[in-house]
Amino acid sequence: MNVRDIMSATVTCCGLHDDLESIALLMMSNDCGSIPITNDMGQPIGMITDRDIAMAAAARHKALWQLYAEDFLTGQPVSVCNEDDDIHAALAVMQRARVHRLPVVNGDSEILGILSMDDVIGCAERGVRGQGSPDISYDDAVNTLKVMSKHH
Repeated sequence: MNVRDIMSATVTCCGLHDDLESIALLMMSNDCGSIPITNDMGQPIGMITDRDIAMAAAARHKALWQLYAEDFLTGQPVSVCNEDDDIHAALAVMQRARVHRLPVVNGDSEILGILSMDDVIGCAERGVRGQGSPDISYDDAVNTLKVMSKHH
C-alpha cells in the first residue's frame, strides 16, 4: 500500500508571510491542528501547529497578527513523504521525526496532501473490519504512536 492510497488529498497551507492570527483562523475553519508552510513553488518548508501559536502568544507578548509563519522555521528540512512511498516507510519517517502529520509531495516536491495518524488508524480499522486492505495493522499504528509519545 502506498501513501497516496490513504492520504488526505485536501490540505490547507500557509505562506511564509502569513500572520499567526490568519493561520489560527485557517486551522479553526478547517478543523486541523497543524498546517504546512509552503514556499512560492508550493513546496513544504515547515509545519506550524496550534501549540506553536499558543506558545508564541504566551511567550512573545505580541498580538498574533504581529507574528508570522517564517518566525517558526527552524532551519531544519521539514519531514515529508512521497505519494509513491510504501506506507510503512512513511510510518518510519513519522517515528524518526516524532510527528503525527507528514506533508505528501510529488517528484517535484510540490505538496499534494497530508498523511496523518488519523489516516493510518482509519486504514488499520477498516482492515480489521474487512472493509479494506489490511496492509496496516493496529500494531503498526500503536507502535508508531508509542515511539512518537516518548519524552525526548
